[in-house]
Amino acid sequence: MSIGDALRRMADRLAGRRPSEEDERLIALFRNRAELKKELHAIDDERHRLLDRLKLQEGATMRVEEQLTALEQYLGRPEEGYKSLAYFQLRAVWRAAAHRLEQFSSELARQQKDRERKQQLAEFGRVRDARVAEMDRELAEANVLADQLQAEQRLGEQRLAGLRGFWNYFRRRSMQESIDARRHRVDAALTQVAELTERRRGIESEPPPLYEGLGVEGRRAVNLAVIAYAEFLHERLAAADLAELVRQSTVRRVYDTSYGGRDECLSLMQRAGRAIADIERMRDDLADLKARTDRLRRDASYRNDTDTIPTQESLQSSARVLLEESWDVYRALLR
Repeated sequence: MSIGDALRRMADRLAGRRPSEEDERLIALFRNRAELKKELHAIDDERHRLLDRLKLQEGATMRVEEQLTALEQYLGRPEEGYKSLAYFQLRAVWRAAAHRLEQFSSELARQQKDRERKQQLAEFGRVRDARVAEMDRELAEANVLADQLQAEQRLGEQRLAGLRGFWNYFRRRSMQESIDARRHRVDAALTQVAELTERRRGIESEPPPLYEGLGVEGRRAVNLAVIAYAEFLHERLAAADLAELVRQSTVRRVYDTSYGGRDECLSLMQRAGRAIADIERMRDDLADLKARTDRLRRDASYRNDTDTIPTQESLQSSARVLLEESWDVYRALLR
């Protein structure tokens, strides 16, 4: 398009003349070109972002492969085999305890949600019943008033019909005025009865409120019980002289561990195997857990009104469990 054509088309627009079909096609073409350029830039940005992620992933894959190669070489030495088996068996104990703790947290959260929802529905029903009862009282009073006014109206109309003769003219006129005035009151009373009936029906049909999830107090209750359960698991493994060994397996590499000779490693593996079986089959001592949770509740303090995880300083008896993050306890806690 030449400069002259562009100026001509601009003059046509300023003059209010409708652009030609060719002009409209050119305008649409330029608009489409601009949109395509935007999409091209966005696709190009996405491509660079994906390439960066691919490089990061390749680096991570390379590091994992190097670790696997080093581990293969390490396990290839016979003198290290039993130690490695014992190490990973201890890691399995940690995973079993963490899995049991997470299951406990999930089940407790579900029970707490059910409890809170039932309480919410019970409170909603109590308030609704009270509102309906109040509406019933107002409706009964309105019905009594309406019935009374209607009875008076019927009696007045009967008396009016019984008045005959010209000498009762003024009495009839006065009574008619009373009947007309009362009719407005009857209509108002019947309208009020209808409105109250509709409002009562609306209250009865109100849906219960949506449940928005555990509140702060509910999450705090679950978290205290989870911490008590983590403390219980720690004591159970400590009684088998495994708690510290299991923890060390999560903070040290296999190359840096030492459990003694072949016989010591085999003995440790057997103890770890029994611990895993015990964790998977054990029954929860609910009375003990309640006593632990109550003790923690008496001592627990929080940083603010919305925080759901107690401070370590306030839970001296469970400070080690929290400090060492035993059994990935913080993953099981509710925020």
